[in-house]
Amino acid sequence: MLFPIDDLLDEAACYRLLLSALHPEGLRCPKGHALPPDQAPHDRHREPIVDYRCRTCGKVFNLFTGTPLERTRHPPSRLVMILRGFCQGVPTLHLAEELGVSRRHLLPLRHRVQGLALERFSPLAAARSRRRGRRAVPKRR
Repeated sequence: MLFPIDDLLDEAACYRLLLSALHPEGLRCPKGHALPPDQAPHDRHREPIVDYRCRTCGKVFNLFTGTPLERTRHPPSRLVMILRGFCQGVPTLHLAEELGVSRRHLLPLRHRVQGLALERFSPLAAARSRRRGRRAVPKRR
């Protein structure tokens, strides 16, 4: 994944990058209802990350709902820098010191993100899904 260096400090650009990476088909509520284009935010306390209330089911959600980044409190620019460090293989301790965040909170985030990446993008994932849980071991005679 490419991270445009010029845009890493702009909160709105980082928000758009995260939105396109986390929700390529557009932002949806946790139950799958699409966000109408004229929908106004429900809560703006963490601009540019805003909470929306689904008009169909009433659930409140934001950019991170239902993703490995759920419940993180970092601004988008810091999250993009964290993800950039994960992709480049920067050790967690070094990344935590560089960004001024706690290693104790960064390590579980790294595990969630890497677990999802292995699940979705590993070449072994397709082989695992075809096996259906049984090994092809010949029977003894």
